[in-house]
Amino acid sequence: MKCPFCRETTTEVYNSRNTKSGNQIWRRRRCKNCGQAFTTYEYIDLTFVSILKRSGKMEPYSRAKLYSGLYNAFAGSSFDQSVIDAITDTVETKVLDSGKTVLKANELAHIALVTLKHFNGTAFLRYLSLQTDLASSSQIKKELKKYQ
Repeated sequence: MKCPFCRETTTEVYNSRNTKSGNQIWRRRRCKNCGQAFTTYEYIDLTFVSILKRSGKMEPYSRAKLYSGLYNAFAGSSFDQSVIDAITDTVETKVLDSGKTVLKANELAHIALVTLKHFNGTAFLRYLSLQTDLASSSQIKKELKKYQ
């Protein structure tokens, strides 16, 4: 691990614990060269999970893509970015709990929507509109019934 202050590679961990969500490890490190302390977070790399897109193409899971989609759902409203981090962590925990190594894109969207519904109704509706083709009021009603 490189020190963010002097870029030296010799650091030591002097404190470590699980985060509240349980899917990350928080570590305090100290650089042996300059003595500065800094925090790192270690989490499971979910790229072993593949996402089957609607087109039939497979791609590795991307936390950045999920986070971006959730961020867009909150756009235009006042929110704390830690909320999006928490939602992303919750969705990832649910993906891990599913035990699947291949998830359809709509399964991932469903997990995100169920999670979002409990955090913010407006963001839930925005995410739903981004993930589905809602061309008529009957389609909107049909999709909303899935999450009641």
